[in-house]
Amino acid sequence: MKQIRPYFVVISAVLTFLSFPPFTLGPLIFISLVPLLYAVEGLAPYRAFKYGFLWGVIFFLGLVYYIGLVTVPGMIATVLIMALIPATALWIYSRLVIRWSLLALAFIPTYLLTWNWLFTKSDLNYPWGDFGYALSYNLPLVQAADIGGVYLISLAIIVVNLLILASISRRFTKDESRAVIPRLVAAMLIISLYSYGVMRITHLRKETATRELAVGLIQGNITKDIKWDRGSLKISFDRYFSLSRRAVDDGAQLLIWPETALPTYLAQEPQNMALVTAFVDSIGVPLLTGVVYYRTDPLGGYIFYNSAILLEPGKDEYQLYSKVHLVPMSEKIPFSGKIRKLKEIELGQANFSSGETLTEFNLDDFDFSTLICFESAFPGYTRQFARLGAKFLVVITNDMWFGRTSLFEQHAMMAVLRAIENRLPVVRAANTGISMAIDKTGQALARSEIFQEEYLVVKIRPESSRSIYNRIGDIIPQTSAVIAMFCLIIAFLNKKEYIDETYVE
Repeated sequence: MKQIRPYFVVISAVLTFLSFPPFTLGPLIFISLVPLLYAVEGLAPYRAFKYGFLWGVIFFLGLVYYIGLVTVPGMIATVLIMALIPATALWIYSRLVIRWSLLALAFIPTYLLTWNWLFTKSDLNYPWGDFGYALSYNLPLVQAADIGGVYLISLAIIVVNLLILASISRRFTKDESRAVIPRLVAAMLIISLYSYGVMRITHLRKETATRELAVGLIQGNITKDIKWDRGSLKISFDRYFSLSRRAVDDGAQLLIWPETALPTYLAQEPQNMALVTAFVDSIGVPLLTGVVYYRTDPLGGYIFYNSAILLEPGKDEYQLYSKVHLVPMSEKIPFSGKIRKLKEIELGQANFSSGETLTEFNLDDFDFSTLICFESAFPGYTRQFARLGAKFLVVITNDMWFGRTSLFEQHAMMAVLRAIENRLPVVRAANTGISMAIDKTGQALARSEIFQEEYLVVKIRPESSRSIYNRIGDIIPQTSAVIAMFCLIIAFLNKKEYIDETYVE
């Protein structure tokens, strides 16, 4: 067993990675953690920690390797920090399992969910590895997200893995004749998820629309060699104007351009602003576009924001939203807003500042909210927008920095969970793709190819959010945090000497 344990860890990490987009092997996630958990059976805590860390490095490196295309130090830091979560989970698990085996099983899912949730509340906000996203291509299996968010799907996945472990581990099932019980429970859990999903999809698709809105999603495909070249500004203007006119000719009632669509401080440059507002007036259709926005601080310096503005025909004023959740290591150094010395670190990041307020864009009867890029990864944050009264959600992004990598599918499929959680349509405009429109069941109504200049005109059905998750919020990770804390206290009160039962040097 000593020689094959590392292979089990590697197999588990690879299977888990292959469960995530862009691969369409999502159901593998229901068994992918079993080899890891089996590999740490009988190990002392420090050895379990090492295996958990190895698993985390392999999994997260496979998942987010593309960060290295923007910042190699940032990628390394992200992988190492994230790898500490499974490492510490297995360390505590091994302290508990000898004396309190059932408590140890309860600790694994609650601890992992707690960290996934806490990461959304801090500057270390990178919730890319939530297991629930692995099933985003399998719509019936993720419909229960309208009850407990992606956290409920992740919880079900971890519990199924633990039930399978319990059925093959002598520690949990000493009587072979009873091993079938956890397997049956695991099967029933998966069947229940699937059945609920089919029922909800069938019901929601039978509902008739009271009103529709034709949205034009403009994918300019402005590559990075000209994106921030001021001399190429005319190319960007001409391309977005041309695609937008074609979208309006096809019936678009609202145009959406991607994150930082134009290489200009649009709101602070009157000549360029006049050009865009004149265009909006000429086509008679509102335009939401991503911009870089700035203001001066009391010392005369500049504070920069990644923002979105809504321009309407015949109106001089614009509505503004500035991105609150910034990408760690890429748009800012974590905690640099509180520790000034961290601002001196240079890893190639943009050094934006976080916006301070949520904005609901008011557009006749079709109020909506905008998530900028990375913000679509945060279920609780998206829920806040839905509770403001948004009738649909907009995601604007620019993923060109990451080339032809798995980032495109991973990022796009997160919008599927946001639509299901809030039972709201989601439209997504991306500079180089994937632009798409998603209905409230998570079904893609239309989607673009990556690195192509194109536009989509899609009719969506704006409506108020009616999901259980929208009402109760993050009660699952919050409850998990309480249980995990209780388990931690028990683990550290346990003074038992740990003897490595099956691993012999």
